[in-house]
Amino acid sequence: MRGRLVIAAAVGMFMSASLSAHHGSAAFDNGKVVILKGAVVQWVYSNPHCLLTVEVKGDDGTVVRWIVETQAPNIMYPAGYRKDSFKVGDEVTVNVEPVKNGLPVGRIREVVLADGTTLGGVGSVPTPPKGK
Repeated sequence: MRGRLVIAAAVGMFMSASLSAHHGSAAFDNGKVVILKGAVVQWVYSNPHCLLTVEVKGDDGTVVRWIVETQAPNIMYPAGYRKDSFKVGDEVTVNVEPVKNGLPVGRIREVVLADGTTLGGVGSVPTPPKGK
């Protein structure tokens, strides 16, 4: 019986370490901010993370497709994110923390919609456009 308890405790510790690693930020270049201006390709409002895909045109005309994430819908709802927050073709400005390896992937810090509404990160509230 005691052996089973030790095994169960070890499995529990391993699983909690894996879960905490999933929510770690080691892949992101914390503190570095990249500002993306482009058109929405896709918005996935789903667990475990919401994903926004944006096509960004560079100065040389090259189009790069960025995939940026934020937390689950229930966490992002207070910051103004909804299932219909973004439609394909919407022009947005997205401030992201990119991943360290240089791929066009990042974590959303803030999104500014075409009408000036700002959707922030975890724990923030939406900011309406100025003058409204």
